[in-house]
Amino acid sequence: MSLTICDWKHGKRWVYSITYDEALEELHRFAVPYHEEFGIPGHVEAVAGHLGKVRQIGQSSYNGFHHMGPEGLRDLLARGWGVGNHSWSHEVIGPGDVQRELGDAKKLLEDAIGAPVPLFCAPGSNVNMADHVLEAARRFGYLGAMSITDALNRPGDELFWLNRTPLHEQYYEPFYSAYDPYRNIRFAQEDGGWIIDYCHCPLETAVHPNKDCSEAQLRRRFETVLAEGGDEVWCANPDEVINYHVTRRHATVETLAQGPDEHRYRLRIADLPPTVTCTELTLELVTDARWCAEPRIVVGSRAGGDAQTIIPLLVRPRTLRFTVEVCDGLEIGIGASGAQRRICA
Repeated sequence: MSLTICDWKHGKRWVYSITYDEALEELHRFAVPYHEEFGIPGHVEAVAGHLGKVRQIGQSSYNGFHHMGPEGLRDLLARGWGVGNHSWSHEVIGPGDVQRELGDAKKLLEDAIGAPVPLFCAPGSNVNMADHVLEAARRFGYLGAMSITDALNRPGDELFWLNRTPLHEQYYEPFYSAYDPYRNIRFAQEDGGWIIDYCHCPLETAVHPNKDCSEAQLRRRFETVLAEGGDEVWCANPDEVINYHVTRRHATVETLAQGPDEHRYRLRIADLPPTVTCTELTLELVTDARWCAEPRIVVGSRAGGDAQTIIPLLVRPRTLRFTVEVCDGLEIGIGASGAQRRICA
């Protein structure tokens, strides 16, 4: 028998997320209704110093659009979305700017939405993924940082350089790579990866072909992800994924007993950052067929108290899967022939 932690929640093969830079009110025109229709949560990257203001940043193609205020951001949270920090000013972040751009911006956003902001999203370009920026992101309690790099994220990859796939009508010169609704999907399926799409504000026509897609292209991307992914894709808010990522990396499994009638294990969670807000993990137990008849998993804390009984899924012959909120010292047991046993003292 063996108890292992799944790479992704619910034992999914790969993960799909989507982010919208700038957190513009105009997302409610097409993007939010499509998310509601397809059941895919989103994530907005808010410019903290511009909450509730008309956009006017340099020569931006989105000048004249409207940054969401606290009420709009809280509405998205209620729909299962997340909010990231896209800096305070959307300018190049120098070593002397990190307090305002990462620290003050994070606090302002968290106060505005009444929820944690675990992800920093580099504005402008990967210039804002410089070493001094990423060091500050760690110091201010972020769990990860998102770049502008077209690549997958794998279970063992660096969390402070998360890659994002441009969901754009075409890329910048000199290649002009055209919109592809299948981009990176086959790769994610093969490697068990995490796709994070990014765009800005899809409308009938892309506001800027190198920065956005159209609403029709957004819809087709969602249809393609769900059609290709089926039961193997986890469509998730990036905040939920990063919490799972970090918890899994800090967890280990100890075997306590493997007798003829009962097997017991203990989870250890070491040095988990205090900013992690969800500690649910999905585990798989590979066992003999006789243990899979009417299986019951019993979990409880080392400190005692009532144990919880979970009915796991039989996902393939000899393999049981279940998701549980974990803590350091959590004990997990299974009895032969579906016997329910108290694991905790």
